[in-house]
Amino acid sequence: MTAFPKILIMLALWLLYTFLVWRGCSDELCTNCGAGTVTDVPPTTDTSAVRRYPLDFKWSDPTAYTNVGFDSLRQSILAKSPENGILEITGLYYEAEPKPAGFANMGFARAEKVKALMTGIPADRIQTRARLIDETAGVRTGYFEGALFDWREAKQTTARTVEELADRIIIRFPFGSLEKEYEPAVDEYLTKLATRVKETGETITLTGHTDNVGNDAGNLSFGKRRAEAIKAILVRNGIKADQISTDSKGESQPVATNDTDQGRHENRRVEVRLVKKQ
Repeated sequence: MTAFPKILIMLALWLLYTFLVWRGCSDELCTNCGAGTVTDVPPTTDTSAVRRYPLDFKWSDPTAYTNVGFDSLRQSILAKSPENGILEITGLYYEAEPKPAGFANMGFARAEKVKALMTGIPADRIQTRARLIDETAGVRTGYFEGALFDWREAKQTTARTVEELADRIIIRFPFGSLEKEYEPAVDEYLTKLATRVKETGETITLTGHTDNVGNDAGNLSFGKRRAEAIKAILVRNGIKADQISTDSKGESQPVATNDTDQGRHENRRVEVRLVKKQ
C-alpha cells in the first residue's frame, strides 16, 4: 500500500475518533447541566400548608395569634365605632376544650387576649363575652377564627329579650323567674316560630341556662324548667311535643360576666336551635 492511502485511512480514523469523543462529552454535559431536567422532574404541589387568618387560635389555647392582615382588621373594626360606642368582643370556644384558670370557659380567655390587642380604644369601652359553638372537622389540628366583634351604643344597657343569631335564638328571663320577660314581641315571635316549624317539620332543641346565683344542682334544675316553659308555649301553638327536646346547662356556660346585673341577665336564657328534617 502506498503512503497516500495510508494517510487517508489514518485521517478517517482520527476524524471518527474525534466525532465519538465529541458526542460523549456533549451527552455528559447535557446530563450534568440543568437544561435537560426541567421536564423530567414533575412539579410538586405543597398540600400541607396550614391556613391562617389575620387573627386566629389553636385548640385548647387562649392565645390570640396575629398574622398578615391583622392591622387592617383592627382598623376596620375601630372605624365602625359609633360615638362613645361599646365594643363587644365575643370569644368562641368548643365544649371539649379545657377551662383556663381564672375564666369560666375558654371563650372568655380568648376574648381577653383579643381585648389586649385592640389598641386605639379605651379598655373601659370594651366588653368581653363568650359563645359555645359546635365542633367541626379539623379544628383540633389547625388554626381557626375564634372571635366576633360588635358595636353597640353606650346607652344600650339592656340585652334584648329575643335575639336571633346565625345558629340559634336566645330568649332571656328575669331573675328568679321561670317565665320569659313579658313583651308582646316574645309571644309574637314564638307564634311565628311555631308556624314555621309546622310547615318545615324541623325539630327543636331547647337548652336552659342560669346565672351563678345559687348552687350548681339548683341551677341545673332551674335551667331545665325554663326550657320546659318555652316548650309548653310552643306546644300550645301547635307543635308536637315529640318534636321538641329540652336540656339544661345550669350556670356552666355563661355568655357574659356574672359580676354585673346586666351580665347575669344575659346568662338567664333559653337557647333555641332548629334542626332540619332529614
